Amino acid sequence: LLNPYYTHPNENPSVAIIAQVLYGANYHSWSCAMLLALKTKKKVQFVDGFLPRPALNDPNFTIWDHCNTLVVSWLHHSLNLDILQTIMWMETALDIWNTLKKRYYQGDVFRISDLQEEIYLLKQGDTTITTYFTKLKGLIQELDNFRPIPSCTCVVVCACDLIPVIKSYREGDYVIRFLRGLNEQYSTVRSNIMMMDPLLDLDKVFSILIQQERQLVVQFDDSLVFAQVDTSHGTYGRGRGH
Repeated sequence: LLNPYYTHPNENPSVAIIAQVLYGANYHSWSCAMLLALKTKKKVQFVDGFLPRPALNDPNFTIWDHCNTLVVSWLHHSLNLDILQTIMWMETALDIWNTLKKRYYQGDVFRISDLQEEIYLLKQGDTTITTYFTKLKGLIQELDNFRPIPSCTCVVVCACDLIPVIKSYREGDYVIRFLRGLNEQYSTVRSNIMMMDPLLDLDKVFSILIQQERQLVVQFDDSLVFAQVDTSHGTYGRGRGH
């Protein structure tokens, strides 16, 4: 089922497998989309180094070359023309992938510091919960792309819970940041969530806040209806008094 040499009859080398085109500045979103597409086609091993080019006399060389050419073609169709011209003559998908990463991967300290500042300064303001959450989530995902939590590299894989604990700490930090950026009308539900132990994950907190937002909107609409009814009754009463 996971055979990387398998190709579906409908897999066409002359079409793009993602809608996004790499033009440089969008490398991070482009690479995520491309990796996801290659995973669905069971071809990600051709760009992550886990399936290197076999020797010419290897029985798998012909089928490897076919699959590699397919991935190279998909990469070509997802590149801006100017970028395509600079990698046109590279023969392996791995070489193309690594070259593009070296050129456009902006994993420097300056971008990381900008993301951290944006995350800690972001407030809901006059936006909806959904808009605020989407903006924050995008910044978080980009920061996590630059600073991924490492996995165990021991020869004998550790049995301790260190990595899961680190992940829970990071998730908790993001939940707190999301809650702290909310407007004051959510102060009660914010306090209730922050007192929970263990702290809920970010998606669950978002779900709770969405429900609270709907409830506030309904209450606001009801208050408008009552105000209109009171006003009409008052006018009617004064009219009969005359």
